[in-house]
Amino acid sequence: MRTHTFSHTLQSCVTAIGLLAVTSSSRASAQNQSGAERGQLCTLGASGVGQPGSVICKDVMTGATTQTVAVGATVAAPGGIAGNLARLGKRVLVTNQSQGAVLFEIVGGQLMSPMMLQTGGEGSLSGALSDRGAYVLTGAHLLFFPRGEVTAASSQSLLVADGSAAQVTLAGGHAYVSEKSGSLEAFSLGKDGNIRGGATPVAGVPAGVIVGITGVGDLVVAPIAHLASNPNQSTVPVVRGLGVVQIVPTKEVAACWAANDGGEACVTNPGSMTVSCGQVGTNAFTSYTSAAATLSGDTVFDIDMLDTLVGILGKSNGAPVLLSYSRAKVGGDFLSPVGTFQLGGVATATGAMLLPAIQ
Repeated sequence: MRTHTFSHTLQSCVTAIGLLAVTSSSRASAQNQSGAERGQLCTLGASGVGQPGSVICKDVMTGATTQTVAVGATVAAPGGIAGNLARLGKRVLVTNQSQGAVLFEIVGGQLMSPMMLQTGGEGSLSGALSDRGAYVLTGAHLLFFPRGEVTAASSQSLLVADGSAAQVTLAGGHAYVSEKSGSLEAFSLGKDGNIRGGATPVAGVPAGVIVGITGVGDLVVAPIAHLASNPNQSTVPVVRGLGVVQIVPTKEVAACWAANDGGEACVTNPGSMTVSCGQVGTNAFTSYTSAAATLSGDTVFDIDMLDTLVGILGKSNGAPVLLSYSRAKVGGDFLSPVGTFQLGGVATATGAMLLPAIQ
């Protein structure tokens, strides 16, 4: 069922909707035609918010479960946070944890050697990784953990800290944080990775609801899901430093979550049940296709990209699904379906993360 009312689309982005992943089905014909790379699509599932969670990964081609790794209790349902599964190189950071965050090493495609990052009793919501260490977002603070350390070396308070913190991403010497109440703020980072300054609002961002953001080089793609001036309308600002350098209009509704890889960024639009994708240059989007893929189902959530793969967490006919797509590295923004996997056995899930295939 597709509905374009404000109440539906805001619920798609910001409220608690349960889902996740254990059983699967796949579309073999689409898989055979896609030519997609092998890999794993993962999400964080639990029997309910506040209950112990597990990172559950599935083969993007067959839907078979490849690994299930237990972590701590969750603090947030899908819809209100983004980027709670973060990957960089051989490391994965898991947030949406009631006690700290968990840092893993990727060995042969498997999550190994968990390290618990201590957040001083605050639940973690989102995370980001750099060569220098890990950044963890809580409801009130942004914390930096140097590589190999389990206690934060620096932290700063959020600009609003009203409980609406959604995601942290990195770009151009800054950490950026979205708060759903309408704030996009930047924190200056030192060469050692430490947070050097307090939160500074990014100028020129249209007022409205903001959830997922993604750093692309020195730029940040920061979709506004619901403009304050028209809640049924979205727009996609691009930020450099402390100001907006481009605003991409879109006809899609509820532009909520974003990811990028290889110079392309994609945005999920649960109000329209579409994915938008575009090529990102040094200073701005150089292309933007509003409906790079049209999705079936009730709603969609987080998105991730890795090489030629795109992975999405969604829900269809009241049941959770994982969606895998392939993309061309050059020559266009459109996505091709690879597999649709029915999800069950777990009541709630957050995040989408692609990993290399198990070796």
